[in-house]
Amino acid sequence: MKNKYKDYILLIVVFLIILLSGSVSKLLIKTDNKLNYEKMESNYCSSIEKDYNELLKSNEFLNNSSLNLIISKVMFRDIYEFSDYITIYKGSNNDIKEGMPVIDDNGLIGIISSVKKNTSIVKLITNKTTNISVKINDSYGILKSLDGKVFVSDFSYYDNINIGDKIYTSGIGNIKGDIYIGEVIDIKLNETEIEKIVEVKLASNINKLNYLYVVS
Repeated sequence: MKNKYKDYILLIVVFLIILLSGSVSKLLIKTDNKLNYEKMESNYCSSIEKDYNELLKSNEFLNNSSLNLIISKVMFRDIYEFSDYITIYKGSNNDIKEGMPVIDDNGLIGIISSVKKNTSIVKLITNKTTNISVKINDSYGILKSLDGKVFVSDFSYYDNINIGDKIYTSGIGNIKGDIYIGEVIDIKLNETEIEKIVEVKLASNINKLNYLYVVS
């Protein structure tokens, strides 16, 4: 609980610094008639407003969640590993540990794979090495990613699974159970027709990540 309020206060301080820096920058910019300052100011204000609204939304999520969460903003995302990894601003100094699940407002987005003092690397759920135990109704399978698609394997032909069913972490292994992931959008049989392969529609938009929460 202390982490929630501490992080929220820090975020508000950052917002105020950004807001004040806009006023300072205006004093430092040299006059140039070719620049459209009104448009620049409008774009800048829109960006600040968007970020501030996300802060408010994040705080509401923190207060309403029953999980012990540590909030962080995305620090870095390599375009060459866009679907594999992101770096966040929190690390061991914030009690982050390897193996902790990372979520956004909608569901699971990845797992902490590497930790430094002030930063951590998150292996995204769309990473091709993803291997997470999940459950659909009373059935258990392994969530993986291949060719840009996320799916669950290891279901038998007789498992009761239907399109639209919800998918959650199973709690088997080191990842906390009952974290929402997404829903079933397609069901196929493998070559031997004895195993069901379930395609997943993720609840989170992995392509647009900003403020995230580490489940501690």
